[in-house]
This record gives sequence, structure tokens and C-alpha cells, in this order.
Amino acid sequence: TKAQNYKITPEKGTLTVTALEGDDRLAVTVTAKSLQTTYNGSEQKVEGYDVSGLLKGHTLSGLSASANGTDAGEYASVLTGDVKIVDENNVDVTAQYKVTQVNGKLTINPVEITVKAADASKPYDGTALTANDYSIIKGTFVGDEGFASVTVVGSQTVVGSSDNEITDYELKENTKAQNYKITPEKGTLTV
Repeated sequence: TKAQNYKITPEKGTLTVTALEGDDRLAVTVTAKSLQTTYNGSEQKVEGYDVSGLLKGHTLSGLSASANGTDAGEYASVLTGDVKIVDENNVDVTAQYKVTQVNGKLTINPVEITVKAADASKPYDGTALTANDYSIIKGTFVGDEGFASVTVVGSQTVVGSSDNEITDYELKENTKAQNYKITPEKGTLTV
């Protein structure tokens, strides 16, 4: 091809980037962090959030989320603030995104305690066998929290076996029932 046979005239083209609107905007999800833990007598906390759906080089700011609690229960971690998304040149591109916010939660579970009535045995002697003791076979109370009293009821006089049973318990004044899931187990009395 000979250049002298052609007259080439370049023309400029136009590149246009249009703003995304409505449902065409980019989807981004901000999820407040959640935490599941067990009661320990101290204040526990979850904070921060995770972001998914941002384009590479874009960053999200302006939000915060936290929840704190001491006693067993659920505490909401609510996202607060105003979302701002910028590109790698620090240009605000928030309007190009449809932001979905999902709150998180702090869940503090009660300590599981299993308390067992005592087992006991003796040869037959015509008197009743009783055993009012108990032991914690699973879990531990926090600090100086615990039982103020435990009622164990059972009696076996004749040859054979019967249940030794925890019929009631009372917690110390500083011990909140909501912080413990207490499961009593029967013991066995055998003559």
C-alpha cells in the first residue's frame, strides 16, 4: 500500500462514562461484625464491619458499629454514620453504589453447669441411707458466683436402689440466673 494513494484524516472519538442510577448502581454490602461468646463476668465487645462488592481501589468510610454487654443475652451491633465511598484518586463515587447495611449482634451465652446429686451405697442395716451432697460435673461458676444452697432429697432403707435427686437450689446474691444454664442430674442410693 502506497501512502500517496490515500488521504487519511484522523477524527477524534468521544469516550463517555455515564452515572449509574437506580437499580443499575453497583451493589455493596456492609455487615456489622457479630460475635458469639460465653458469659465470663466481664464486659465483652464486638466492633467493626466487613464490606463486600466494592470495585478494586475503592474504599468505604464513615460508618461504625459496636455492641457490648456483660450478662448473657443478645446485644445489637447497629451500623451508624454516613457512608462515603471514594476511588483510588479520592474522588467521591458514593452515588454509583447501592449500599445495603446489615446489623450484627453480640451473643453472650450462659455458662452450662451440670450439678449431680451424690451416689451412695451401704450394706443393709435397717436404717435409711441418705446423701445430701452434690458435685458440679460440668462447667464452672465465674469468680465467687455459685450456689447459696442445694437441696438433695433421697432415701433408701430396704435392699435395692432409688434416685437421689436435686429438688431445688438457690443462687448466691451476686449470681444472676440468666448467666447460667443449670442442669441437675440424679444420683443413686443403693442398699
